[in-house]
Amino acid sequence: MADLTQDLLSAAGLTSFDIDGWIATSTESRDQEDEAKLLSVLGLVAPPERRLALPHPGHHLAHASAAFYSSGFDEAVALVMDSYGSRAAAGRERETAFTFRAGERPEALMRVLRPQDRIAGYRRDGHVWTPVELSGVGEIYRVVTLALGFREAGTTYDDAGKTMGLASYGRRLTSDRLFYQPAADGELRFDRAAESLVELGFAVREGDELRLVPRPPRAPYEQLHYDLAAQLQAEFEEAVLHVTRHVLARSGSRSLVACGGSFLNSSLNTRIRRETDVDRMFVFPAATDDGNAVGAALYAYHHLLGTPAKPSPALRHVYLGPPRVSGVDLQAVADRWGLRSRRHEGERALAAAAAGALVEGEIIGWFQDRAEFGPRSLGARSILCHPGIPGMKDRLNARVKFRESFRPFAGSVLTERAHKWFDMPDTESPFMLMVCPVLEDQQQLVSEVVHVDGTCRVQTVAEDSPGPFRALIEAFEAETGLPMVLNTSFNLRGMPIVERPEEAMDCLYGSRLDRLFIGDLEIEAPDLAVLRPERLGRAGSRGSVGLPSTGEQRAAAMVLPEWEGLLGLADGSRSMREIADELGADVEQLIDFALDMRRHGLLRWAGVPQAARPVFPLPQYSPDTSAE
Repeated sequence: MADLTQDLLSAAGLTSFDIDGWIATSTESRDQEDEAKLLSVLGLVAPPERRLALPHPGHHLAHASAAFYSSGFDEAVALVMDSYGSRAAAGRERETAFTFRAGERPEALMRVLRPQDRIAGYRRDGHVWTPVELSGVGEIYRVVTLALGFREAGTTYDDAGKTMGLASYGRRLTSDRLFYQPAADGELRFDRAAESLVELGFAVREGDELRLVPRPPRAPYEQLHYDLAAQLQAEFEEAVLHVTRHVLARSGSRSLVACGGSFLNSSLNTRIRRETDVDRMFVFPAATDDGNAVGAALYAYHHLLGTPAKPSPALRHVYLGPPRVSGVDLQAVADRWGLRSRRHEGERALAAAAAGALVEGEIIGWFQDRAEFGPRSLGARSILCHPGIPGMKDRLNARVKFRESFRPFAGSVLTERAHKWFDMPDTESPFMLMVCPVLEDQQQLVSEVVHVDGTCRVQTVAEDSPGPFRALIEAFEAETGLPMVLNTSFNLRGMPIVERPEEAMDCLYGSRLDRLFIGDLEIEAPDLAVLRPERLGRAGSRGSVGLPSTGEQRAAAMVLPEWEGLLGLADGSRSMREIADELGADVEQLIDFALDMRRHGLLRWAGVPQAARPVFPLPQYSPDTSAE
């Protein structure tokens, strides 16, 4: 965090002593004294006399502040729902609502506390466990996601987006409520949640704990998995709508802002916009805990530094990362990686070249200077392809992203054209936070962004969007008549979105990307058939960004029978084509095996640079590594 902070300060021509106030937030602060101590971990960059603190409990307040002060609204009710908020008394924040008015301090409208300070979904003895008494909108969704097996190996990082995508393939198991029971005055009950998981075979009760029994890695999906996801998603949407209507009625406001991980569920957001009495709605794009630094800073700016009272301007884009292209000799980086490149003069020429590649059916990496803040790729760190060539979605999932075939992709569309392609509840969706039906007579033209239920997660791209992404879509429309492209995050499965040029180069060597557009350069993918694979001593050796790092991840990188022949000859001296000839195998299939093994840390390309992998020092939700 100190390195990232320094990068941002340097880009702005500042030092730490130019900052008027510093503030931090955490789920683990127990009281006001803990809130005041949070910044001690940043002692090297935060002068003591400029340290500020949120009022305790601060976690949900930071979420709500991020949403309101980025909305551009003069007043609103702010609703916060996530898995875990601040520790408060003996428990934790669960669901919270505030009323906001410009120039006034926010007031708590509703605060529901979990009675116990505990975390559901923790690892022990190779299993994932939860308490028997589950509660909370976000916690239930997280636990069922873990029960479905959607987590990164070796962690309890749940991937709730997969549950939302899988739900469209199933039907509710029952019209009964298995997980969420709406009650009077906006309350929710969760009495049946744990027992439902046991009855469905996804958990076993052992004393006062549940041991989850998820789908094993690589096991096929059964109808029960689809239907459980559908049941959860439907109940989740109904539960959040129940609470939302309650807080809107209590506040009397027709303006809603929302934050917390629950509101990354784009299907939910669309229903809230359509089915409640709101005139305007804003969801903070970095809705999970990564966005809380912004919320804390905005609260401090408006209420702790004596800033004049006035509404904040609406957030129009989130290209807020440190500059990673400006001042970098990208040609030298490409040369070091042994990659051929050509330079384009100006953004229009670059965009036209990228659009031309998409028209030809290529899958491209798109890397511009400042990365997006938050989890969604919005045209600065994206993988792009044609939205209407049949088979592109499957090719992208299987051979570039290495992810499940049921995962859908977003469509990035020119704002003024969106209503001609989608049934939009609003005029804009700049942060991919709405899922909208694709108009029936248009679905075949953009089949690769149409999910199995006829919907698409939409990003509208306005005329004032920074950078050349809009110019790319305009150039693509000029050639195809389609005012949109398929857009997904620039990363491989299980890895963060690329941040630096070296990580983008590594993805060219680690997937079936056809080419990379970075800054003003167009870089061709290497000829994978001439690369020389070299077996690593053990899975998890330090190297490519795709390598696993923990014991459980290494165990998950088992050698499949179809990989053994290649591994036996991967000594760094033979090319992929030579190995294919020796084995009598198809070289293209063998390359697919090699890319998957590289991602799992079983081999590398001899003589090719390696981008350092990221390191996550702490498990999710737990500052105490002794529990591991």
